[in-house]
Amino acid sequence: MRTRTITIVVALLAILVVSGVALAKQPPVMPKGLPAFGADKPLPAPSVVTETLPNGLTVWIVSRPGFPKVDASLVVSGGNAGEPGNLPGLADVLASALKEGTATRSSKQIAEQMQGVGGTVDASASPDAYFINADALTNGAGTLIEIVGDVAQHPSFPKDEVELVKQNTLQELMAQRSTPEYAVNKKFFETVYGDHPYRVVGPTEESVAKVTPELLQSEHARLFRPDRALLVIAGAVDPETVRPPIRKAFGGWSTAGRAPAATPPSPAARDARTIVVVDRPGSVQSEIRVGRPTVKVTNGDFYPMVVANTIFGGSFASRLTENIREDKGYTYSPDSSNRAREQGGLLRVRAAVHTEVTAGTLLEIFYELDRMGATQPTDEELGRAKRYLNGLYLLTNSLNGAVVNTLATNWVNGLPPSALAEFVPKVNAVTAEQVQDVGKRYMSSLTQTVVIGGDAAKVVPAVAQFGVASVAKP
Repeated sequence: MRTRTITIVVALLAILVVSGVALAKQPPVMPKGLPAFGADKPLPAPSVVTETLPNGLTVWIVSRPGFPKVDASLVVSGGNAGEPGNLPGLADVLASALKEGTATRSSKQIAEQMQGVGGTVDASASPDAYFINADALTNGAGTLIEIVGDVAQHPSFPKDEVELVKQNTLQELMAQRSTPEYAVNKKFFETVYGDHPYRVVGPTEESVAKVTPELLQSEHARLFRPDRALLVIAGAVDPETVRPPIRKAFGGWSTAGRAPAATPPSPAARDARTIVVVDRPGSVQSEIRVGRPTVKVTNGDFYPMVVANTIFGGSFASRLTENIREDKGYTYSPDSSNRAREQGGLLRVRAAVHTEVTAGTLLEIFYELDRMGATQPTDEELGRAKRYLNGLYLLTNSLNGAVVNTLATNWVNGLPPSALAEFVPKVNAVTAEQVQDVGKRYMSSLTQTVVIGGDAAKVVPAVAQFGVASVAKP
């Protein structure tokens, strides 16, 4: 009797599990009578006071009354794309060392003075620019401007501080290399971009070893020019109040004797599929990357491409997620992005799967990519993608720091201050026909670069149906 009871219970549980799976695959039933989604409101166009100093420095000041805080970003063109080709990642080391001392302040004094006005200062490098970001309470805006100006113009690169930055960089590099993603990402960018400067993903041990205070001073003198820079300030400030300290802190920044850095060309896309396998013998998992260069933000295809990527794989409700996560269970969190850069965007698809389903996953990625150009999205897909993009943009840019970052990034990519308020209207204007059009031209599986990190002995034969794969070492 007991055995029979257990058998019945097990059978019932199995029925419930199967029923639950079947129900889980059905779209959720929403209650009747719900109102339609309201129209997304564009971000109110801020009043941006603009000025160009005699030395060429561009200044944007955004007054946003409210909490007594101010955020600022000084942006200088260059970044990884402007560094010497034989010193990959030098821009990252230079950025890290900028705030470690100036001609008149030690790193400790910089930190203490910023703390005294309730703020911080930091620096970083991107593929296209250097960023010196700072924040403070409004009554400390003068101190903030003075310190940002000092860090940008007069870094001293003390030997001890530079050595510490180098050691920290090497430790970060060691930690990154311990992950399976690092080698795959590195090979992906190298394969997509070839000899273009965008191929750099970070420093190498060899480039870090060559860094000296003298090298950093020389690189700083070559790149940090006021006529290639923007200062953005946003917060509870009066433009007329902060203009005098800006002119005092930056007016003496000279371009004399400095040759402007060359701007790299736009990267070219490949006209055929390329497959590379980064060999990790014995690995039970494959790290998959698929992608190609796309378009600049200033190109008319950019916003349709943003919407297309969101429908394809750029949100949790995307086609790719529904396919290889919800339906087939190949991976937990696939995604795709359409990164914006000064000289062109980058479509990149990512997924981590068991080795046994590497080929199946790649097949579905290709299927969904090709489907973007073969058919138009439904009205529901298009509306959902637009609501997601607009909601995320509006929520993010409700903060001063985010507004500064958006304006700074827009400037790097060639957009004016007014672009801050144009995102929502331009996303809303994208049509289903435009999405299909960019799908045909930028998302065809035949023009994608594929890099897979995994056991080459198993992966290469499995993906041979998609093309000949070359094998690379990590």
